[in-house]
Amino acid sequence: MNVFNALIRAASESGEPAAQLPEYAPLLLILPLAGFLFTAAIGRRLGKLAHLVPLGAIVATWGIAMSLAIPALLGDLGEYGASSELFTWIASGSLTFNMGIHVDALTGALLLVVTTVGALVHLYSVGYMSHDPGYWRFFAYLNLFMFSMLLLVLASNLLVVFAAWELVGLSSYLLIGFWYTKREPGLAAKKAFITNRVGDVGFALGLMGLVAVFGTLDIPTVLAGVAAGELTGTAATVIALLIFCGAVGKSAQFPLHVWLPDAMEGPTPVSALIHAATMVNAGVYLVARMSPLFAASPEAMIIVASIGIFTAIFAASIALTQTDIKRVLAFSTLSQLGYMFAALGVGAWVPAIFHLVTHGFFKGLLFLGSGSVIHAVNGEQEMTKMGGLWRKIPITYATMLIGTVAIAGLPPLAGFWSKDEILTEAFKFGYAWVWLVGMIVAAMTAFYMFRLMGLTFWGKSRVHDESHVHESPWTMTVPLIILAVPSIAIGAALGFPVADGVIVHALEPIFHPADAMLGIEHKPWELFGIGGLLMLGSVTVASIGTVVGVRLFRSDNNEFLGRVTKRLQPLYDGSRNRWYFDDLNDLVFVRFGRKVANALWWFDRRVVDGTVNGVASLTSSGGRGLRQIQTGRVQNYALGIAFGLVAIAAAYLVIAG
Repeated sequence: MNVFNALIRAASESGEPAAQLPEYAPLLLILPLAGFLFTAAIGRRLGKLAHLVPLGAIVATWGIAMSLAIPALLGDLGEYGASSELFTWIASGSLTFNMGIHVDALTGALLLVVTTVGALVHLYSVGYMSHDPGYWRFFAYLNLFMFSMLLLVLASNLLVVFAAWELVGLSSYLLIGFWYTKREPGLAAKKAFITNRVGDVGFALGLMGLVAVFGTLDIPTVLAGVAAGELTGTAATVIALLIFCGAVGKSAQFPLHVWLPDAMEGPTPVSALIHAATMVNAGVYLVARMSPLFAASPEAMIIVASIGIFTAIFAASIALTQTDIKRVLAFSTLSQLGYMFAALGVGAWVPAIFHLVTHGFFKGLLFLGSGSVIHAVNGEQEMTKMGGLWRKIPITYATMLIGTVAIAGLPPLAGFWSKDEILTEAFKFGYAWVWLVGMIVAAMTAFYMFRLMGLTFWGKSRVHDESHVHESPWTMTVPLIILAVPSIAIGAALGFPVADGVIVHALEPIFHPADAMLGIEHKPWELFGIGGLLMLGSVTVASIGTVVGVRLFRSDNNEFLGRVTKRLQPLYDGSRNRWYFDDLNDLVFVRFGRKVANALWWFDRRVVDGTVNGVASLTSSGGRGLRQIQTGRVQNYALGIAFGLVAIAAAYLVIAG
């Protein structure tokens, strides 16, 4: 059954007409793909105008996306969304894989973030990458990435999702390693590519399991089958965890998190696009989309929650001591993604997607803001060599302060609404351990983000040459100002009134089958009840982290911080060195793997090739020896015959005895 028929069936059962997407909907994919092909073909000839077609394509894509995303979030596309069947991609025997696109509230939420941040990153890159010799190539890669990501979230078939999944990996490899003439970006790109392939193996095996059970990978058909109880027990757990492997890799969760911090070697717009608002969200989207599959396995849900909350506190503990501004934000991304997976693991589907949306905007703002800071100080990324910048780059400072308050979870900015919902639902659903760790992480987040602000903008200037410090051009500051608006308002716009806002009404029908399987009942939120107390608690811990961070880093407090660091030196060193996980990874996998590879290479060369080459050499030597006998002289042949007869006679006498 194809996706469109599945939608018709579901709609007929509910008494609602199935919606068909407008005819222009495929332009969401066509425009960025065309921008990539055009720029890749002739972009070099366009020079500084190479951004025009890719930027125009993405702006147009954004407009089309908003025409579908907003109605989807407002419920105008119906409970089951709208679909458009494009063509049959693969038909082999009883297996048919259709290429179609589907838009519902979940897709709409992703479209809102991906296209908005993507368009602003394109505009930002016009200024940030203006002097780079690979200017045209950068915009071609950006368009390819946008096409891949949009295909991933729009696809109605899991095989198409997997193809887009791999295209996203390819695009990220090209963008992370954009400065390929330098050693570090090349190594970072390779690390990201290989690490993601580890997770993708599990994803592929999980899809094979679904094909074996259902005979199709049409998403509505698979999910309907799971909800009907056609996949349960050990099989459901195994398939869910295999698919989760792909999510762990793409969203950089422990233990496949090692690629994301190193990926900061790429240009800053890449960090904002791939590692804040789009690529890393793919794993969260996948688990959310397959929510009935995970709901069918309580064991898988516990594992998802455990890995998520562990990653959240693990990454936050590392962010506390980092001095590279982009790496602080990278570990912050790991931590916030951990929040989302923890929410998915406890069944808080809506808060997880809500936090994905808010995080995409304020983290995109923070990454682009860090790029503006780096641009102002001539490429310097070490915060210990900054300070006192708030007067020099006031727009960057003001917008980054907004992003910092948002991620800290302070009301009324965006992060407060979504993070509070995750913590509240975790507690209400009986996962007190997730709530407790989440509260600790909330305090840590506020602290390390205001530490970042203090080291970068406050105190005395430590910039080597202050005469060159300047505000970024308008192509870079305008995206910052625009992103500051949703960082302030998107939380309240989607989440007010608490637990009953637009985002809840939009997404609850999507997750109703999973909620029914888990037996979850959403109780009304009460200000003067447990909901209000939990909100007060989350605001309190965020405020404590904020106050401590501001008090310690609003001015140069080096003496006091030095004493604290000395007393906690082992913990400080552990955090500074990422708890030595990268060293362990290098020892166990890289060095050991290299030794195994060298041993296998020796065995292949000496034993396998040696055997083959030895037989060939022996044959060749034997041929050369026999060739010496062929002299062409009759007397030599007669002598040979005589010796042969004597040998035969001697052998006969010995045997006869």
